[in-house]
Amino acid sequence: MSKILIVDDDVDLAELVRTKLTKEKHQAFAIHTGDGAFEYAKQIKPDIILLDIMLPGQTGYQICRRIRKDPELYRSAVLMLTALGEEPEIVHGMEQGADDYLVKPFKFERLMDKITSLNALLGSLAQVNRVTNMMGTEAFKRELNHQLARDSAIACVYLDVVGFEAYCRSRSAEIQEQSLKTIAGLISGLIRSQAFYETAIAHMGRQHFVVMLKMEDHERFCTLLAQTFDEEVKQLYTAEELEKGYITALARDGREVQAPIMALAIGVAHNKFRSFKSAKKMFEVLAQVRQKAQPVNSVSTIFVDRRHTNR
Repeated sequence: MSKILIVDDDVDLAELVRTKLTKEKHQAFAIHTGDGAFEYAKQIKPDIILLDIMLPGQTGYQICRRIRKDPELYRSAVLMLTALGEEPEIVHGMEQGADDYLVKPFKFERLMDKITSLNALLGSLAQVNRVTNMMGTEAFKRELNHQLARDSAIACVYLDVVGFEAYCRSRSAEIQEQSLKTIAGLISGLIRSQAFYETAIAHMGRQHFVVMLKMEDHERFCTLLAQTFDEEVKQLYTAEELEKGYITALARDGREVQAPIMALAIGVAHNKFRSFKSAKKMFEVLAQVRQKAQPVNSVSTIFVDRRHTNR
């Protein structure tokens, strides 16, 4: 069962919810003011925080921002409680780092549904890719949302290993898996060896990876990664294949085709020139710039989004 903190100035409601949660075998705690709520959360380290927006002292928005900046609490799931339920208020709450919201008054069954969903979210954050042992997309997006809520200067780098699918169709399952481990190790190894701090890496499946870095690091990282990948990927091919510059593989329709040596399509989105309110929007831009970073002659290509507006 979960450890749940209720932060609400409606004493009767908070105590009722605490009692019902306790009967459901959760560990439930309550505090009825904004001042001291963050410190109380630091003390008990809850899995889930039910956080009212309008509080005496610090508001729920302020508390949520502090939670997302704290290394001991930022992974706690936050369910924002709102009495108005108006879209601007809800959006603003999510932008401060809340995971979900619930409009008051609410039925206890609806609250339990939300808690079940948040527990599922927390469970998914612990899952890693079976082959590469890297975090998944949902965990990465949540971390990105937290960084955006903190107004951190960050860059996200989308990595697509172009030619990987054709390579896999020419190799055994065992070699495919080992090659994927090699590629993932190349990315994470570069981050460690070149001292890129405060980063996050996710394996989104197959040949797709995404890396979050500090703003000032993305140019050096992308340049080094492109150079390193183009050199190191050669070890995955035979001397004959490297000399020809391509491999022979079967296309999806069964035809035999010539596929080039693998290279990276590197797309970069950052918040230097414009503000991103959510990971969803940043990923939309990443999908766009990745399409513009097309390798030529098996040379990894970098495309950085430098737009100042959403157009």
